[in-house]
Amino acid sequence: MFFLNATLVLAFLITLPFKVLGNDGDSTKLRIGILPVAFYTPETHLGFGGLLYSNFRTSHRDSLTKKSNTQTYLNFTSNKQALFQNDYLIFSTQNKYLFKGRIDYIHFPEFYFGLGNETKIENKTQIDFNSFLLATGFYRLVKKKVYTGLLFQQHNLWMLDQTLMSYNDDHEVYGNMGYNYSGIGISILIDNRDNSLNPRKGHYFELNGLSYYDHSKTDGSFQSILFDARWYETIRKKLVWNINAIGAFNQGNVPFRMLPAIGGARFMRGYYQGRFRDNNLILAQQEFRYPLFWRFGFACFMGMGQVAQQIGDFNAQRFHYNYGLGLRFVIDRKENASIRIDYGFTADSQGMYIVFAEAF
Repeated sequence: MFFLNATLVLAFLITLPFKVLGNDGDSTKLRIGILPVAFYTPETHLGFGGLLYSNFRTSHRDSLTKKSNTQTYLNFTSNKQALFQNDYLIFSTQNKYLFKGRIDYIHFPEFYFGLGNETKIENKTQIDFNSFLLATGFYRLVKKKVYTGLLFQQHNLWMLDQTLMSYNDDHEVYGNMGYNYSGIGISILIDNRDNSLNPRKGHYFELNGLSYYDHSKTDGSFQSILFDARWYETIRKKLVWNINAIGAFNQGNVPFRMLPAIGGARFMRGYYQGRFRDNNLILAQQEFRYPLFWRFGFACFMGMGQVAQQIGDFNAQRFHYNYGLGLRFVIDRKENASIRIDYGFTADSQGMYIVFAEAF
């Protein structure tokens, strides 16, 4: 059934027109892709919208300058959800400076499962809210492929019309009536991937430390450390092997929707986004990708992860697992940009994802 559904949706995607602006023979030119899309995830169900993506170099004279890219989404779903998202990665001449970030605005009814590593799926509660995220980083090259940066983030959540409880200790969840958080911090980033959208070789490492303050509460502050490590290798010219390790650690009063979480189109596909969330998270996943014919490719993936209130609560017996298969369709051969269709399985759920770009 999965492959039938995926094939039907993919056939629909192929027939949708998109146009690339720019001279294919000149890699310094601005290239803009416009793609109407249909997509599906367990969090949204069927959705429709548009994707505007661009690739360009900020210097027409320096071929060593990495290509910059932006991705802008505007989507609406059958669950009465609306999402605007803009991601950008911009390199200055000779890669001396890097600007990286995203802007999100969402109106998103979704399910809340409680806090902790052992929440039950039958305890889910539907919540309705609006949220805004501005996350931006300004980086400077300090050594070959190594950047240091300053970070700023703004998180807002409104219109939550019910009181949420933490099922493991029967207390109200922090931030359950909305919040207004600002965060500043520092970052170290190492990136030598051959392509940021669909890497085939290289590695990526990011370490962030931020301090957050809630403008709406006097006791609303917390500190956060996040690392994201990725490794890519191409075996026998075609088989791409990806490995990703994530760690997120928080101390203080963290609002529930800023807690690290398992699930969604990127972190352990098959689990509903936010299925498990708490102060701390560790996660590892890997994926194999292989081209089949024409623009089609195949993928298989698996992962493991857990959340914990305290770092000392992590335990080898408490991991959650996922695995799955996927199809790939290249929409822009020159930039190696793809639509991915993944189906993930877990112990208590499964889900299909049809989205742009790789999970990691």
